[in-house]
Amino acid sequence: MTKSTGQIEPQTLYSLEEFKQVSGMGNWALRQARKAGLKMLKVGNRKFVKGQAFINFLDSQNANNPQA
Repeated sequence: MTKSTGQIEPQTLYSLEEFKQVSGMGNWALRQARKAGLKMLKVGNRKFVKGQAFINFLDSQNANNPQA
């Protein structure tokens, strides 16, 4: 079964499950991204990712690794 990915919208707040579906990231990749600086919001036991936070994270990763 292949994952269907979508477009990350900067102004959108995604639940963790929505974000995984839209980004195509699995649990392991998401944990690694969080360790590398992806910011998440937590309310109770639920976690959310802002689209802009993910875009900023990607920009910072590419700035740290320009040959990618």
